[in-house]
Amino acid sequence: MTPVSDQKQGSGAFSSLTKRDVLQWLKLLGVNTLGPSVSEAVEKNGKEQKQVLITKLRLALCDVQRLDLLFPGYVYGESPNMKLGNLPSWPNWHDARPELRFTSTGPQKVDGYADAARIDSYVMRHFSTMAFTQQENIQVTPMNAAKDITGAWIGTKQIMAKASLDITREGGKDTPFVIYYAEGKQPATSALIMEIMEVKQASWPEPGPKFLREIKMAQERKFGNSSDGPLNPMMQTPKVPVVVVRYSYIEGTRAIREGGSQFTRYLESRLKETMPPNTSAAALRNKLMFHLKCGETIPEEHIRMFARLLSHNAGLVDCEWRDDLQSHWFLPKEVEQETNISFFVPCPRLRFRALEEIETGKPPTPFNRCSTCGKDGSKSVCGSCKAACYCDLQCSKAGWPKHKAVCKFSKKILDDPASLPSNKFLIPARAYFSWSLDFGFANEQEIVKMGSGTVYESPRNEYGDERFVCFAILRLVGPSISITMFDRRRSVLVMAGHTEHRAAMEAGITIPFDKEGYSKFVKLIQKKGHGFQLLYVWVKRVGDCLEVDLEDVPNQSEYSWAC
Repeated sequence: MTPVSDQKQGSGAFSSLTKRDVLQWLKLLGVNTLGPSVSEAVEKNGKEQKQVLITKLRLALCDVQRLDLLFPGYVYGESPNMKLGNLPSWPNWHDARPELRFTSTGPQKVDGYADAARIDSYVMRHFSTMAFTQQENIQVTPMNAAKDITGAWIGTKQIMAKASLDITREGGKDTPFVIYYAEGKQPATSALIMEIMEVKQASWPEPGPKFLREIKMAQERKFGNSSDGPLNPMMQTPKVPVVVVRYSYIEGTRAIREGGSQFTRYLESRLKETMPPNTSAAALRNKLMFHLKCGETIPEEHIRMFARLLSHNAGLVDCEWRDDLQSHWFLPKEVEQETNISFFVPCPRLRFRALEEIETGKPPTPFNRCSTCGKDGSKSVCGSCKAACYCDLQCSKAGWPKHKAVCKFSKKILDDPASLPSNKFLIPARAYFSWSLDFGFANEQEIVKMGSGTVYESPRNEYGDERFVCFAILRLVGPSISITMFDRRRSVLVMAGHTEHRAAMEAGITIPFDKEGYSKFVKLIQKKGHGFQLLYVWVKRVGDCLEVDLEDVPNQSEYSWAC
């Protein structure tokens, strides 16, 4: 078998994915269902269906890598335009970190808070704390990934973590390349070789004034730091490493173990740069063979998925920059044919808006129809309830007499509870204190973004007058029952119950609380909910409140996005 690389359409190429491969990858990324666009494509032909699925996978891979945040100006779906060459280098990535070489004592010498700046400079740190949650790291999830395809995505992220550890511990200067062999086959029949060309630094977007206040309130609740002080190390805006590689996914035992590919021979020149000037050719060859034989063994499905991710990313890189690096000025033509230029970055979980678009086939566009004239594209919202949209101030004033009746509907819960509809449960849409659920995000700022939002402020109405589905969870909080509820894109996130009501009263805050509707809602969840505590329900926005329908309950089998 001859060596195979991305450009030769081998099994490590993104283009080699079968329909089954794509479906499996989407599932591993958290996609539960696929929308009507896939079904419509089925009616036409299998080739078109595969293209629809590939488009969904490309969107998913761009989202899990947060390419829109790391590369401002990058537009999904356009021609390759990622300007990696414009990014600054990661500070001191060439330098070794000897304190990490001794696993029994090195980490113990590091204080996670006092040494936060030093830890943050470790390339490896971001491939563990951004790609895996604290709970996943505690449970050693990355180390226990299934060896078959079901563990391939976790395994892919673990390969990134391994490579970043080598770069950090030994220093980029002494880590010219890394190699991974297919596990369980002797001799190995496939391998992935990556020449570490550079580590770039991408900047996560700095929060605006409003979001910064939310972050500071969250850090006070979570870590005890004052909301008036600076952000603690855990809450600060991260810098993200972008590891640029020249790689080759190789098949063929001779090419792998005997250094027979053109790429492995080329890597001798890289090794020579790290050795004394008078090193003999034989010693250099022995050094190369030593590195090749010391490569780690990784499950074959994991290596192949990572190679395909690199292949996908290679297609995003600015062509002119890539071609310059692959030109004959830098390496022989044979090596250029066997290799490609790509990059990898930490991969968190899919964000909910991207997940909704992938599953439904429709981008989750917020409602923007003017409540007065009915025109689409309104940019202004009611400053009080955030439920009504307007073209301009003139439409806002003209629509006020009608909107006034529902704008602060939560007051009706306090002032006239007897007038509330008996078949509905009213919940104030705004939060009275900062909180968040564990949705599986590892980045603290993303956790806050998926939280309750600005305290005392209702979230923007994204559904207009249409009803939408929310997921309700009945939870036991101490001696009391509490309800948490959210929509699929997490634009709505509310809590209701006696516990919240009492806590607010103790803090001197009055929360409008529909006690009768709450009691009926609890009984409905206990009667029709999965496990007597989980239920999808119809909800509608009414001013600054959410109105839950207690009679018309959705068919539970049609929804799975909260799983």
